[in-house]
Amino acid sequence: MRKQIAIPAAALALTLCAGQVAQAESKGYVISVWSQAMNNVDDSGCPEGKSPIAHEVFAYSMKGLGMAQADIERMVKSQEFGQHYREQASMRGRKDGKPVFVYKHPLSVPEPPIKLEQGKEGFGFNLDGKVGPMDYTDPLTKEAGVDNLAARVFGCIDRTRGTLDAPVGNTQLRWLHYIEGNSWLLEVDNNRDAPLDMQNEDNVTVTYYRGQQSPVLSASGFQRNVTYTIDPNKNLTKATTTFKGRIKDGVFLSEVTPQFKFIASTRLQPIYDFKQARLRLKFQPDGGLQGFVGGYLPITMIYFPFGDYAAQGEGLGSGDVAGIYQALQKYADTDIDKAKNGKRTRISQTWTITAVPAFIDRPETGGPSRPQRAEAPRPDRYAVR
Repeated sequence: MRKQIAIPAAALALTLCAGQVAQAESKGYVISVWSQAMNNVDDSGCPEGKSPIAHEVFAYSMKGLGMAQADIERMVKSQEFGQHYREQASMRGRKDGKPVFVYKHPLSVPEPPIKLEQGKEGFGFNLDGKVGPMDYTDPLTKEAGVDNLAARVFGCIDRTRGTLDAPVGNTQLRWLHYIEGNSWLLEVDNNRDAPLDMQNEDNVTVTYYRGQQSPVLSASGFQRNVTYTIDPNKNLTKATTTFKGRIKDGVFLSEVTPQFKFIASTRLQPIYDFKQARLRLKFQPDGGLQGFVGGYLPITMIYFPFGDYAAQGEGLGSGDVAGIYQALQKYADTDIDKAKNGKRTRISQTWTITAVPAFIDRPETGGPSRPQRAEAPRPDRYAVR
């Protein structure tokens, strides 16, 4: 008869642990803030004043088309100004002498008076290894030569101004609409059989995922330590969503990543496609993350939400939308993906990230995927003619 050997539970646990190798550890997070990284702490960066708003756009546009000044003033003061704006300002573009919808044809009007932000400090990275007259110095890292020319374009438009503590309200509003359908997740992995050291690690991978569930919110914001499931949609895995780098003194800094790309939403921006991308994340005392991702993004993608909101967006303070496109094109600062006609198609931009701790669950590869709440990107909607 076989003998049964009883081992106390505590002793058994110690025996098993002694024979095991420490397992690699990763940390999961859900992104709670995603916004353009702006540093408009006061109005000193706009010494020439702010870029024009709706009634000013209407006035100089109609004047340029030959409308009498008396009629312009009457319409601006009218209670039906919104209707006048939609009917006339929307069609202020001209191609072959005929009116065209200016938001789809932003080059069909003379260059509008968009005023560039002229501050010295701005968030981001030195993407080209140079220090130029339009570059910033990062107020946190003190790195010089920071390339973030999109912040120059948007820095004197009321609707697109913001700070690190008070992100751009326009983007945050659209972001809150977008995340009603799904979540954005980050995972930090040290790629070795040891616990993650959030102070110093030499070989770290940070991966972005889209989650299937909407974020769980409370009165204080995003709830911590909620479990989210990675969306297994194979179309999402075609994008490059991984950064490699190291953690030093509690800050992750990535190597240059040739491309960081993911599908978003028409409510926010159809596709985020960073080239020559960098990522910096600071591990916070409360367990969260705060950081920045920067690179060169397609002008058409940055422009899309402004053109999509059209006259409504101008009326809400987005400024001269055609002027935004023309300024983005004028100050594009990389030869990556230069068009056949020689025009640059990308501009440097930095986005800020805040994230709280979360658990990340992996479904079986290729499993069913919950569709986005917003419609899929339609290239014909954001193609500029």
